Amino acid sequence: MNKRVAIILSCVGLLLGFVAAATSQVGPANKAARIRIIKSSLETELAGREAPEGKAYLVLQTEWENIHPKQKVKKSDLEGKPDRTMGVGDLMGKKKETKEEYVDVDVLYLVPNLFDHVYCLADGQSVSLDGMTKEVPGGANPQGEFSVAKLGEKKQLSLAFLIPDTAKNLAFQLFDYAYGHILVPIKGDLDLAVGTGGAPGKALGSIKDNLIELAALKIDLRPDFDGEEAPEGWRYVVVDLGGKSLSQGGRVKNIIQIEPTEYIWLQTRDGFIYYCVGATTTEDGYVRFTPEVFQTQQLRFLLPAGDKDLALGIRIQNKVYTLPLSPDFSLKLPKALASHRDGKTMEIRLFGARREEGKVILDLGIQSLVGSGVEIQTSPQFMLEAGGEMIEFDEAATAELLRRPPEPFIIPPQAFIRFELAYETAAAPASLHYRGYESEQHFDLTQLK
Repeated sequence: MNKRVAIILSCVGLLLGFVAAATSQVGPANKAARIRIIKSSLETELAGREAPEGKAYLVLQTEWENIHPKQKVKKSDLEGKPDRTMGVGDLMGKKKETKEEYVDVDVLYLVPNLFDHVYCLADGQSVSLDGMTKEVPGGANPQGEFSVAKLGEKKQLSLAFLIPDTAKNLAFQLFDYAYGHILVPIKGDLDLAVGTGGAPGKALGSIKDNLIELAALKIDLRPDFDGEEAPEGWRYVVVDLGGKSLSQGGRVKNIIQIEPTEYIWLQTRDGFIYYCVGATTTEDGYVRFTPEVFQTQQLRFLLPAGDKDLALGIRIQNKVYTLPLSPDFSLKLPKALASHRDGKTMEIRLFGARREEGKVILDLGIQSLVGSGVEIQTSPQFMLEAGGEMIEFDEAATAELLRRPPEPFIIPPQAFIRFELAYETAAAPASLHYRGYESEQHFDLTQLK
């Protein structure tokens, strides 16, 4: 499994159904714990940090009570008496039989990782615990554990969530697949807070299989983002992506996490791709989808200003998903001037070549033929032969191109990527020398003077 794209196996598992718990002074409970919300508030600023536009901090002051009945345990197990016979006591003579004595002991109620188990449900969307939880009075590390040791013991815990400031229906959700889930109403209608489990509203594009359900909900083209202007000739594309994990691991479902800057991209109709440059992610930088309830992430990309017809690409392990963001999206590629099949690995296509300010610009494409990602080593694999010399591509000049190769330069499984490379030379080019994984090829460029 790729270490950067992880399916997290945890006790976050199959949700058999939400049960609307009646609001009471004692609070909803499962077989081991009871949770009560003492106080809730919406804040535009928390611990000196302002909420982003369209968002607000929901701060919950909760009380957790251990209600697990005491458990009978052998007294000898508690005492932990060592075996002085090194495990061969029966060979040393007949042991004297004694009646085993049992005692009642408390059972620790433990949440091993708050971030995996604690959520806010807002108008049918699942919202993960925010990192500001560790900054609020009475808060804790969101990635840490939380426990209540003894029967009858109560502990208070403050939690923070960054939610849409328009949310009207809110609930607190604890996933516990050992003792049962706990759902606590906060505001509005509980059924509307939980939602239907599907995407809210009409999607631009959607997919569903046995691993994940995804829906692209909104696309916004803008010249700047969060006070930062796009470079000249570029603009920001912001995509709202909703999804939920359907990945099954035994009796439970798994959390899916994706590193967005390496495994999420936009592709234009003419084949160029641009990886995500930022997202609303976990503190570790992952886009995260939990079971049963949709969770919406906002993805940010930098694209040339003229591109409008787009599709969203997502790689999870070695599966690639494509969600069209424009009606009737399909790739419309020019006819290749030449092509070469590199064994069973990939196909290289030459679409064109031109001169531009003392440089040779090559328009190329790669079609992956394998079920795993292919990493491209641009310098050794694409050499320009000109003036009797072999010339590597110019990294700085290529970086200035609108159609530069993606970074990282990895071809997703079975995917197509088009890109341009710039070479600094005044000599007439003779050929492009491709050094492949299984073969080599020379593409004739003598038509370019």
